[in-house]
Amino acid sequence: MSEPLLDPRVHIDTEDVVVRVELGLTAYLADPRFWAREGAQQALDLMLALPSADLLRYYTTSVMTEWGEVGPRMLRSLRDGLTSRALMLEWPRHHFFLRLADEPNCPSVGFSYTEIDPRRTTRAGVLELTLPQGHAPEDLQALAAGLADIGPLYSLVGGYVARWNVLHPKLAFNQFYVWAQRYLGLDIQDAEEMAPHAPLGLPGSNWLTYLGEPLTKPLELDVAALERAVRAAPSVESLPVRSGLLLRAGALPTMGDLNRFAHPQSYAEVARLLEPHFVKELPEFWGAFTDTQRTGAWLRRLVGAEDWSA
Repeated sequence: MSEPLLDPRVHIDTEDVVVRVELGLTAYLADPRFWAREGAQQALDLMLALPSADLLRYYTTSVMTEWGEVGPRMLRSLRDGLTSRALMLEWPRHHFFLRLADEPNCPSVGFSYTEIDPRRTTRAGVLELTLPQGHAPEDLQALAAGLADIGPLYSLVGGYVARWNVLHPKLAFNQFYVWAQRYLGLDIQDAEEMAPHAPLGLPGSNWLTYLGEPLTKPLELDVAALERAVRAAPSVESLPVRSGLLLRAGALPTMGDLNRFAHPQSYAEVARLLEPHFVKELPEFWGAFTDTQRTGAWLRRLVGAEDWSA
């Protein structure tokens, strides 16, 4: 049974895309100095190697107030300047960011990197990669494995994800609240709010879920025991990576459409294994989530779905 296509939701007045469903992953980065020196640049190279990278038309950075058009020459310049070595800096640029997108603020193809100076905060850096909803999921899996092999991560989640417009967060999360009642396999991340919590726990789980050593060690998580539990779950697989643990829930991602009786059982198996390690004090999402105080229920929807979608 093919996945239903969810159309983007557009602002009635401005015609801005408010929220859309695509394939994507969000990685919470440990060792900010490594990612500033070379990791982010290597991650961008992974993204640019995909055919969908030809759709990247716009860029913005933390030193800009609007989006600019990006051509081949500018793209090369942005790529070369992504390393802090370009400016001969010893430390990361605190809250520096680079965004590349096919559409400003709410991409169907996108690269988003936020850099953190560890002398000023203990939060994680953030890397979000986005591919079109109908893109081959094998490429998303390859991106996830590639990021895990590049450098240290606290965690990573990937699959079908709602990407939302930062200019319209309340509208976006109100729409996601409606979608999430039906599509249990659909993820969303408020990465900037989650980043301070990422060194302490998982931001959830999805088709792809990665636990890195910077997270498993302080949690004193028995990775070997977790791998044994994974082998006992027939639809869950541990994928080869240099370190840490990358789990895949089923051969293909799913939105878990309850209206089509497509409960995402493999997703639920992963969630049951990992739920004890989810972030304990999850910041409330925008809109209806704040109004109902149900962000925590959504995060654990696959462990006790009756508490979420009833």
